[in-house]
Amino acid sequence: MGNAQFYPPPDTKKDGTTLIELHINKLGDAHDVIGQFIGSDEQNDVYTPVTLRPSSSRDTCCLCPCCFVSIPAGFSAIVEKFGAQIDGDEPDGTWSPGFHWLGPWHRVGRLVSKQLIVFDTPVRDMRTKDRILVNIDVVIVFEIIRAKDFVYNISPEKFDDLLRFTQEEAIRQMASETEVANVYDLHGAHTSHIVEDLCEKFERYGVKVHHFTVKGVRLPNEMADQFEDKTLYDPRTIMEDMKQKSERLIMGNREEKTRLDDECKNTVRAAEEQAEITKSKGVKETSAVIAETAKELSELESAKELDVRQVKVEGELENQKIMSEIAMAEREVKAKTSADCAKIRAEAEAYTKQKVTSGTIEVERSKAVGKKALGEAEGVASASFAAKREFEAEKERLKILEEMVTNQNVQIATTQENTVNLNQENALVSQVTQQGLEALRARLAEATATSLQKLSIPEAKPSQQEMM
Repeated sequence: MGNAQFYPPPDTKKDGTTLIELHINKLGDAHDVIGQFIGSDEQNDVYTPVTLRPSSSRDTCCLCPCCFVSIPAGFSAIVEKFGAQIDGDEPDGTWSPGFHWLGPWHRVGRLVSKQLIVFDTPVRDMRTKDRILVNIDVVIVFEIIRAKDFVYNISPEKFDDLLRFTQEEAIRQMASETEVANVYDLHGAHTSHIVEDLCEKFERYGVKVHHFTVKGVRLPNEMADQFEDKTLYDPRTIMEDMKQKSERLIMGNREEKTRLDDECKNTVRAAEEQAEITKSKGVKETSAVIAETAKELSELESAKELDVRQVKVEGELENQKIMSEIAMAEREVKAKTSADCAKIRAEAEAYTKQKVTSGTIEVERSKAVGKKALGEAEGVASASFAAKREFEAEKERLKILEEMVTNQNVQIATTQENTVNLNQENALVSQVTQQGLEALRARLAEATATSLQKLSIPEAKPSQQEMM
């Protein structure tokens, strides 16, 4: 195996050929790993890698990953970018063998074999038409024609199980239609219809079956001895001929393998030389592109800073212009507002003065009317006031006289009485005085009524206090 490294397959070895997916370190290990497995002579230890998954898909140059990858001959590659498939130059969307330029985010996800794959497994305990158990060895040759369908719709391990189940079903049907006496006729039987059925079943997985061959039929030992005595030919001779043919075929295969190995090595050396040339050219072109990109980035950065400064200056000028327009608008609004306020204030003052003047004139007119009415009232009431004063004076005199009459300690002397006999006739005198007082009151009331009638002043109603 040389320096090629791979991760050992899981311990899932089955009878005959076992299809697997193998993990390898890098793309350059693919041929050595395939040669290691296919070159094994022990049938029970054969694994057949169908797909390879490299851990790294790039070589390094100056400690940096190269932008070129070399896909080995005999494989088609599935390239991915962040897990998504990237279509290549093959009809099925894969990438053909050879050198390809891939970006830093691209990687080779899987390598899928384009060679014909031989699937050789024994099928045991198949019942014939007369219910005899026989063992049959079958070889199936198939090819993967659409790698993406094979990888993403099924895996090598699952296809191994499906192929075994389908093969066993087909052999069981063939054996059930054949009697044990004719069981050797199954060797090399015409199986084109089985090939067509398998192609139809496996078409969705991108697999095409080329051959379905019965390699050998084995009967139980006791029945094999009976058939050996009855047959007209010697099976050992047939087996010897088959063994010689097989040896010649193996020798031819080895010679062909040696020739193919030499051609492959020559192709690899030529490809490596071309890769070195292409790598050097790519490094130079990449360096030139990096330098040009750095220059363009610097120019873009300078232009960006210049644009930013220009935009900033234009923004400041525009801002100043807007602020000037705002200040001018404010001044215009203030001037207009001041003029409107002065006009309104002047109109208000004029209206106020007008109303004050009108009110003053009305007040003076009312005062004049009042004074005139007051003068007329005073002229009319002067006579009433004189009569009232006379009435009040008379009322005071009558009050004094009443007090004198009602006072028992006061004695009134008349012209008819003698001063000596006052005390004896006091009661009679009081009676006469009382009668004179009543007559005086009646005359006073008559005089008052006459005065009031002359003055045309209605008689005032007595208040509650006077009535009390």
